[in-house]
Amino acid sequence: MRLTLPGMGEVMRRRRRSSASLDAIQPLPRDGRASSGSLHEHLRRLILDGVIPNGATISQVELAERLGVSRTPLREALRMLQAEGLIHAEHNRRAHVTALDVGDIDAVYGCRVLLEATGVLLTVPSLDDARMAELSDALGAMRDHAADTDAEAWARAHRRFHRALTPEAGKEFARALSTYFDRGERFRRMFQREEILGGVRLLEEHEAILRACRDGSANEAAVLVARHSARAALILMAQIAPEREPTLVRTALQLFSALEPG
Repeated sequence: MRLTLPGMGEVMRRRRRSSASLDAIQPLPRDGRASSGSLHEHLRRLILDGVIPNGATISQVELAERLGVSRTPLREALRMLQAEGLIHAEHNRRAHVTALDVGDIDAVYGCRVLLEATGVLLTVPSLDDARMAELSDALGAMRDHAADTDAEAWARAHRRFHRALTPEAGKEFARALSTYFDRGERFRRMFQREEILGGVRLLEEHEAILRACRDGSANEAAVLVARHSARAALILMAQIAPEREPTLVRTALQLFSALEPG
């Protein structure tokens, strides 16, 4: 006679749901032992690309098995992802990829516009040769990878460029901005895959931002950054949620457009 433990059916159902959400994950390619940093970056890409789906349940045991890594660095990588807002976990419970709601796009991009443009205002007056070189190098990498069929190298350079625009705002500010940046990227990668792979990189907008930084024009750079992020949000919302009014994005854009010389 086959014995079934109380609750075992539900445990197996949860495991099957977890397995289904992790089916596409392959062992982590690496040389030597995987670090929490390399795992964090790998998992972050899987979430942004939708390989680990929106709202998926994550079992540490199963994820470690699929990646071929130990649970200690994996636990730390998941903690880093939770700090960035990409996953949510409660004590002694499985983690979940933070669910994306189309209704959040206006808030996500509106907050990003407000934060990033403010960070630019604080940073541009203090840009030195080393920081200008970082911005130039990142933009150069964006140009080099603009035609790649795999958008990841371009995405890394793009993220590096935007991070270099706001260091004077501080680490806590950077963490908050990074959360909105990543959530915006998840929306773009979910709904604008063809545009990303097709080489639509908005290089001219980034070049204009860099020129304003070189000229030491904090106001102009902030306005250009606000327009750059707002444009992405307005296009995205028009495509996937045309019935929603992008109130916060438009308000944030108006606030910084007022800095433009009349």
